[in-house]
Amino acid sequence: MNATHDGPHADHLGDIDRDTQLWVQWDIEHYEFVRLSPCNEPAEDGDACTLFGGHEPGHSWEMRDLLHG
Repeated sequence: MNATHDGPHADHLGDIDRDTQLWVQWDIEHYEFVRLSPCNEPAEDGDACTLFGGHEPGHSWEMRDLLHG
């Protein structure tokens, strides 16, 4: 899996409630604040995905090893 991707980027800013999170999404020219539902797709070890629902390119737990090598 590649650590980079085409398209917009996003960063989690905080939780509004159990089903809603505040994110900032941006591309080269624009940014916006959006409310999104969490993904929470479970990994085999029980961790939940920490990204928003409908994200690309993969779940956060699929990218853990990218930080270490």
